[in-house]
Amino acid sequence: METSGQRGVSLLVVVGIHIGLAFALIAGLKSGMLDKLPEELKAEVVQPKDEVKPPPPPPPDLAKPPPPFVPPPEINIASDAPVTNAITAVQAVAPTPPTPAPPAPTVTPSKAVGRTHDCTNFYPDLSRRLNESGDVLIGYDVGVDGSISNVHIAKGSGSDRLDQAAVSCVSSKWRNTPAMQGDTPVASPNHQAIVRFSLH
Repeated sequence: METSGQRGVSLLVVVGIHIGLAFALIAGLKSGMLDKLPEELKAEVVQPKDEVKPPPPPPPDLAKPPPPFVPPPEINIASDAPVTNAITAVQAVAPTPPTPAPPAPTVTPSKAVGRTHDCTNFYPDLSRRLNESGDVLIGYDVGVDGSISNVHIAKGSGSDRLDQAAVSCVSSKWRNTPAMQGDTPVASPNHQAIVRFSLH
């Protein structure tokens, strides 16, 4: 009877140990769960990071227009002309020289007629008494009939009496032949001559 009692006690002890181990195991598991619970809560409290958005895709390449079509140039190759042995004579034609203009007829200048250019008789008496002398340069024109016109003093003598006497002499007494161009009389303007008044 004692052995069976001991066996029962040892069995109870063994069962108690197992139960204690089971409780210890359960308690350990519970404490492990409690330790992990804050970590899991903490992980849930952390806000998620902003997701980095991928860059937008590049725009599609626009289709480039094809280059303008330039048709190739048409090349026409002329066929060689048949070679002939004929000789063509080319005569050089000399250009006709222009007809030279006829030479202008020479002009024969006007000349004094006789002694009409002598102004001795026009010497003023007062100028003679005062011993006035000098040269008067006279300008004048000759017409187609030889007449004298447009008489004027080109350069005076220094004495008004002598200058006026020279103009009177040329205007009233002088006569000229007309200038001649070939056989045709022509007017000849812008003549000049000296009328000299001298006492010696």
